[in-house]
Amino acid sequence: MMEQGIFGERYEARIARAIAYVEDNPSGQMSLDNLSSIACLSPFHFHRIFRSLTGESVRAFVERRKLEQAIALAGKGASWKSASAACGFSSPISFTRAFRRVFGMPPSGFDRAAWWQARADRQDALTVSSYFLRPAPALDPAFKVDLVERPAVRLAVARVWGGYLHPGRLVSAYERLRNWAQKAGIDASSGRISGASRDDPDLTPLSRCRYDFQIELPEGVSPPTHFSVAERKPGLWAVTPVAGGLEVVDRAWSMLFKSWLTASGLDLRDEPAEEVYLKLPEDIGWTEFDLLCCVPVARPSA
Repeated sequence: MMEQGIFGERYEARIARAIAYVEDNPSGQMSLDNLSSIACLSPFHFHRIFRSLTGESVRAFVERRKLEQAIALAGKGASWKSASAACGFSSPISFTRAFRRVFGMPPSGFDRAAWWQARADRQDALTVSSYFLRPAPALDPAFKVDLVERPAVRLAVARVWGGYLHPGRLVSAYERLRNWAQKAGIDASSGRISGASRDDPDLTPLSRCRYDFQIELPEGVSPPTHFSVAERKPGLWAVTPVAGGLEVVDRAWSMLFKSWLTASGLDLRDEPAEEVYLKLPEDIGWTEFDLLCCVPVARPSA
């Protein structure tokens, strides 16, 4: 039996709150005292619970996420120097040391394809999904993508760690959220429930990847404490409908991210992509899907 209070429901939202701070403030104060204060826990209990829930220490998580954010900035054209400064590294030397520690090479020698070939969980990734290593497909002229403005909305969130490697965790998290929503009388139809990958599997070890199931909250409704509350910010999204098995969904994501987005000239916004369920898994199962693949994009410059 899992220890209540470590894997138990009452701590998950607190840890999620501290993680949200790390995500939103890459150059902010990342001391154990500050993060534990955000989580409303003592430093000792925060560190212990954080490791139990995430599988890594607070320091390792913060360092890895700051490096991943720096890589994302560099991918958009920023220099390594400016990217490292924006992500809170005190000097280029400290950044290079951290980069070597996590990725085994200096930032100047980093290449995503080479990183994938060398990473320890490559075979697991191939077993789970070929999307991660598949080269960009030729852009299909029939591939339909709409640009859609989506409004701000509050979300109740059930988070999973390592769901790519342990699909049962994904199903359990979805069912917990769905069961609560039913009891609370919250309508989950017409795309009100979605899934969001919080990490880039090209960079993040699959065991550390987070996946959030989330449902839109009616005004005045708050979820129980084992779910966290987040906000989907208003903005522009590239949206494509997908219906079929996992291989069809994989192909759609590959086409959308690796082919259509490149050809569109649009930039990604710093929000997670989402799978919006048009038909719920309990209605059609977990082997077939009817959903929207949604990617947050920046508005084209005038």
